Amino acid sequence: MDQECQFVCELKELAPASALVIRSHVAVPDVPALFESGFGEMEHLLQRQGKKPSSTSFARYYGINEGKIDVEFGYLVDESVQGGGRAVTGSTPSGKAAACEYIGPYAEIEPAYTALMKWISDNGLEMNGEAYEIYLNDPFETPPELLRTQVHLLLRDG
Repeated sequence: MDQECQFVCELKELAPASALVIRSHVAVPDVPALFESGFGEMEHLLQRQGKKPSSTSFARYYGINEGKIDVEFGYLVDESVQGGGRAVTGSTPSGKAAACEYIGPYAEIEPAYTALMKWISDNGLEMNGEAYEIYLNDPFETPPELLRTQVHLLLRDG
């Protein structure tokens, strides 16, 4: 099957939401370990404040430079949450984005990005260089082939 037919791409308007995040620059192979330690750190911080993490998590990828990826990841939270350690309060991205849903192992997500980039080009739009993924289920409870991820490529204004 043609990969662009596998994905339903659409234009979305993202609204910012309060979040607890960690931002880091790491080598691409180190991202899973960073997420595991960072999400655990944020869960403990939330527990100490009598809060629970949201059922979905997210990551925002700002780009790769010299083999290191600039990534911010976290949970949606209410505005009363306080940061601590590496975790700070922030927000999710806002503005226009091309989006599609990917189902499968995180390591095999590249065809979703390829389909989105083609859709953006076909529609005369321009990326701003950032990607935003929303993880719709828990990788510790869901088999890899059933993981659901909303993939967004943020677009330039205008």
